[in-house]
Amino acid sequence: MESVITVSNENKELSTKNSLVELPLEIIIYILEFLSLSDRISASQVCHLWHMASKDLKLHGSEVVVLHDDLTRALKVFENSLGTFLNFLFNNVELGGKLTVFWDRFCPQMRSLSIYSCDVSEKTFVDILLRCSRLEILDVSGCRELLMSGRVLEQKCDIQLLSKTLVTLRELRLESNRYLSDALFNRFVAIAPNLEDLSLTGCQISFHSGLCKKFYPGNMSKSGSIMASESVLTFRNILQYIVSKAEKIRRLGFGSTLIDNAALSQLAEVPALNLKALDLQFCEQLNNTGILRLTECQQTLVKLELGFCSHISDLSFSAICHNLQNLSKLNMEYCLAITNIGVAELRHLRKLVDLNLSHCEQVTGEGIEKGLCSYVNPHFQRLYLTALSLDERTVCRIAESLPGLIHLDLGWCFNAVTDTSIQAVWQHQVWLRSLNVTSCDKITDAGLTGLGLRTGRSEQTKEQKNRTEVTSLVEKEINGIHWIGNSGVPHTDPLHRISLRSRAEQDIVNDAKRKEAVLQMCEDQNTEEIENGFSLVRLRGLQELDLCGCNRITDVSLKYAFNFLELRHLDLSRCQQVTHIGISELASKNPSIETLIMSYCHNISDDGVINTVKHLSRLKRLELQGCSQLTDASLRAVGQNCFNLKYLDISQCCSMSLEGSERMELHLPSLHTLKRSGLVSKEYPKASVQESKHVPPPPPAKFRFY
Repeated sequence: MESVITVSNENKELSTKNSLVELPLEIIIYILEFLSLSDRISASQVCHLWHMASKDLKLHGSEVVVLHDDLTRALKVFENSLGTFLNFLFNNVELGGKLTVFWDRFCPQMRSLSIYSCDVSEKTFVDILLRCSRLEILDVSGCRELLMSGRVLEQKCDIQLLSKTLVTLRELRLESNRYLSDALFNRFVAIAPNLEDLSLTGCQISFHSGLCKKFYPGNMSKSGSIMASESVLTFRNILQYIVSKAEKIRRLGFGSTLIDNAALSQLAEVPALNLKALDLQFCEQLNNTGILRLTECQQTLVKLELGFCSHISDLSFSAICHNLQNLSKLNMEYCLAITNIGVAELRHLRKLVDLNLSHCEQVTGEGIEKGLCSYVNPHFQRLYLTALSLDERTVCRIAESLPGLIHLDLGWCFNAVTDTSIQAVWQHQVWLRSLNVTSCDKITDAGLTGLGLRTGRSEQTKEQKNRTEVTSLVEKEINGIHWIGNSGVPHTDPLHRISLRSRAEQDIVNDAKRKEAVLQMCEDQNTEEIENGFSLVRLRGLQELDLCGCNRITDVSLKYAFNFLELRHLDLSRCQQVTHIGISELASKNPSIETLIMSYCHNISDDGVINTVKHLSRLKRLELQGCSQLTDASLRAVGQNCFNLKYLDISQCCSMSLEGSERMELHLPSLHTLKRSGLVSKEYPKASVQESKHVPPPPPAKFRFY
C-alpha cells in the first residue's frame, strides 16, 4: 500500500475520479511531528513510506526506552528491531556481558543514557561510555555497587580517552549516590570537558568546614596539589570545580542536601557564573539570607526550584519577583511561610509561564488575584494550586486572566471548584491539555455538560440568560424542600411536608433528581447546542483529566461531556455514581485513552469493563482496585483485548479469583506489573495474595517499555 491522499475535484469535466497524490517524505515527517508517541506508532504502520518517515531522528528526541527487571525478552526485541532509539533508561538491572551486541548497535547513536540502581562493573561502565561518541546526557543515580569500591575511572588513560569521546556530553546527573566522594566526583567531571548541567540532588555533601579540615589535613600529592578525598564529598571541592568551569556551567542541582545560606552565597558569588536553572528543593537549611543573596547575584535565572523549603518567607518571594525578571518557571510548593503579601508581587514577573504554589497554606484567593489576575496574560501555560484556600470567584478570575493555560491543577480546592467556576474554565481556557480537580466534590453533571449556572462580572448574553433560567428551574425542582432551622427536618413551601430523611439521605435524593433533570435536558437538545455551551467538550485538545473523588458525577457526564480524540489519561476513582453504562459510552467516544483509573467505583460491573477494553486498544494502565462487582469475566476480557497493557491493579476485587488473574496473565506478555492483593483462590479459599513490597508506578506515557 502506497501513501496517498485523496483530492476531490469540483470540476467533474476534468476528472470523474478522485486524484491520488503521493505525499513527499518531508511532508509526512512534518505531520508526524505534531503527533503523540502512540499516534506515531500507529501511523508508522500505515505503509512502507510512512514507516520510513517515522524513523527520522528528529521524531525521537524526547522518547525514552525503559528497560527494567528481566532483559531477556527485551534483548530479543531489539535484536530484530529496525527502529530508531536514542534515549535509554536502565532501572535495577544487571549490565553484564550479555549486552555486548546491544551496546555495539545502539551506543554510537545514543543521546541519553540513564542508569538507576543497576549492577555494573567498573570495566563494563567504561567500555559502555567509550562506545557513546554522541552522548549528551549521562545519569548515574543510586548506583551503590559501581561507586562503593571507589575504583571506577581510576585509570588516567580511561579518563583521557573518555574526555575525547564524550565531547558532546552536556548534562551529568549523579543523584542519590551515597558513596560519591571528592575523588570520584573529580573523575566523573573530568570525562565531560563541555559540561553545562550538573545535578547532585540527594547526595551526602559535607558543607561544614570542620569536616573538610578532618579529611584534608594537608595531604599533598607528589606534584604538590591537594589530593581529593576518597571518603567524603565536600562542597569545597565541588565549588572549586564550579569556579573553574563558571563560564560553561548553566544549570545546577543541590536538592535534598544540607546546603545552607553560607554555601549558597558562595555559589551565587562565583565570578562569571551566570546560571539559567537552579534546583534547591527540600533544602531545609536555607532561609531568606541565602535566597536574597542569590537573587542579587544570579539575575540570569530562568528556572528556580524552591519547593519544600519551609523557612523561605515573603521577603525572599518579593526579592525573587523584583530581581529575577527573566524567570519563566518558579516552584514554591509547600513553602509554608509564604503569604498573600509575597504572592501579590508575582505581577512583576512578566515572563513567568510556569508556577507551583501548591500546599502554601497561608495563600488565599486574594493573593492569587493580585499577583496573577491583574492583567490578561495569554502566555502563561502551567499553574499548580493544589489544596489552596480559594473561592469560586478566584477560579473565574484565573480563567479570564490566563486564557493560554495548558495545565491547571486545582485538586483539593473544595470551595473554589463548583459548577459555576468550572464552566468559566470551559469558556476561557480552551487550550487546556491537562486538568486536575481531585476531590472537588461540588462539581456535578450540570457543570460538566454546560447546563449549570454561569455567573460572571460581565453581562450575560441572551443565550446565557436562557441557560440560567433553564437551570434555575432544575434547582427549584431539586431544592424545593427547605430545611427548618438546624434540626435537619425539611419541608416544602406549599404543604410544609415533613421528611424523616437525614441531610445525607436528602443529598442522595437531590443528586438523583439532579441527574434525572440534567439527563432530560441533554436528551432534549441536539449535540451542536451542547457543544456550543460552556461545557467540557470545548477543550478539544484535552489529554489528561483527573476527576478522582468527584462523587456527584454520573453517567450523564460520561455520555454527553466526553468526546475527545486525544484524551490519554482519565482518573474516575471514587466516582461512585458511575456505572457500566457511562463507562461503555466513554470508551466508545474516546479511543486514545491509555491510562484509565476506576478504583473504588463500586457500581461498575463486568459489562462495563468488557465494553471498555474492546474499544480502548491503546490501554496501557488500568486500575480497578476495590471494584467489588467485577468477576473473572472482566479478567477474561482484559486478557483477550488488552495486548498493550503494562500495569493492572485488581487489588481488593473480592469477586475475582486468584486463578482467574493467573490465566489472564498468561495471555498478556506485555504486562510487567500486576497488583492483586486480597484475591482469594477458589481451590484454596484460605489462601490469598498479600503485597510484600511497594511497586512504584510506571514512568510517564512518553516512555516505551520492553
